[in-house]
Parts: sequence; structure tokens; C-alpha cells
Amino acid sequence: MLEILGQIRTDISRLDRRAVVALIYTAFGLSAIFYLKDQPAVAAFLVGTRLEEFGRWIAYSPENNLPGLAWWVAVVTVFYFVLPVLIIKFVWRAKIRDFGLKSSFEKEFWRVLVGATAIMLPLVYLASLTDGFAAKYPFLQIYNDEPYLGTTLLVWELLYFIQFFGLEFFFRGFLVHSLKPSLGLYSIFVMTVPYCMIHFGKPMPETFSAIAAGIFLGWLSYKNGSIWLGLVLHCMVAFSMDIFALGTKGLLFH
Repeated sequence: MLEILGQIRTDISRLDRRAVVALIYTAFGLSAIFYLKDQPAVAAFLVGTRLEEFGRWIAYSPENNLPGLAWWVAVVTVFYFVLPVLIIKFVWRAKIRDFGLKSSFEKEFWRVLVGATAIMLPLVYLASLTDGFAAKYPFLQIYNDEPYLGTTLLVWELLYFIQFFGLEFFFRGFLVHSLKPSLGLYSIFVMTVPYCMIHFGKPMPETFSAIAAGIFLGWLSYKNGSIWLGLVLHCMVAFSMDIFALGTKGLLFH
């Protein structure tokens, strides 16, 4: 047994440690998000503690599900952004900007943005007319007859955008650029696998579209060292999907 463990240690020592850490963390982080985002499970765990009321609030708020969504955003922000940043700064002693956060825009940023928006918005609108998308979006649900077009929706969209920043940083920043030195362009395709898998449970067209989006946005970050175009596109698509879905349901001005 000790001989086998020694051989495993020897084999792993020959690998790129940054890539190994990034991939192991990806498995750990995505698993943690999957379990911790379950608000009823968290509420059940907190029963009998000083945080029992908090657990009930995020899981069973009577007015809307914004507390539960805020909890989800907090969880993914920790595992998508905070912990990877700590790994980059204190384990690898590297610069955060080298993991997709370069401040300069790509030379063709605005042209690509306009072109991608022109392609995506009609597709998003058509998708919003289907039963699958209408049933899934928006994530925000209001139970007390408050109009959707108001402060609650605005707060949700801001939280939603924070979530997308963490998501883009993790997949197109942390993961792609951690794997880039050892895998080169293959890092884009390795990243796309878990990125597609986090869409399981969403409408099928969205899940399959995530494959193409993951490759395209991963390539942009790989080539330019920046996640900003992907972030803007992601936020625009998400916001338009919510608005189109509410309009389809007749809830936008209700």
C-alpha cells in the first residue's frame, strides 16, 4: 500500500502543480456550491441554532424568493471568486489581473459586442416564447402581488450580475489561465466541460448552447487575457431573458 501511495506521489509531482490545484479546486468548489445553495437543506441544518431564523428567511420568505437568491449569489461568489483569488495571491503568489482581469479592452470589443448582441437578442426572444424557458425564468418569484417591475427586480438583477462576474472569472479567468501554461488551447475545452454541466436542469437548448458559448468566450479570454466581453454579453442575455419572460407571462407591467 505504501509503495502504491509513493508511486502516486511520484507521478503527481511530475505534473504542473497549478493545473492540478485548479482542477481539484474546480471539483471541490462546484460540489460545495451544489450542496450549499440548497436553501431548504441549509434551513434544516440550522434548526436549533442561533441562525434558525436566518435559515427560514432564506428558504421560506413569504414575500418573494429574493433572500434565497441572495444566499445563492453569496455562495457562488465565495467559491467562484473569493477562494480562487486567495489561491492566486497566497498559494501561487501570482497577479490576479493575469487571470482574465486585464483592464484594457480588446481592440474589436465594441464591434464584437454589437455583432454578438444582434445575433443573441432575437434568439433569446424566441426562446422566451417556449414553455421550458417561461417556466424557468426569471429566477425571481414574487408572492405578495408586488409589481415585478420595481425595486425587488432591480435588486435581483444587480445580484444576478454579481453572480455572472464570479462565474466568468472562475471559468474563463481562473480555470482557463491556470491550465493555459500546461494545456495551451486545450484549456478552453477542459473548462467547457464543467461549464456545460452547471447548466444541467435548465432548458435543453440553453444547456447545449452553453457548449458553444463556453468555447467562444473561453477563446476570447485565452487570446486577450480578459473576461469583460463575456461578462457584458452574459449580463445582457440574462437581463433580456428575464424581461422577455416576464413580458410573455404578462407580468412585466402587472
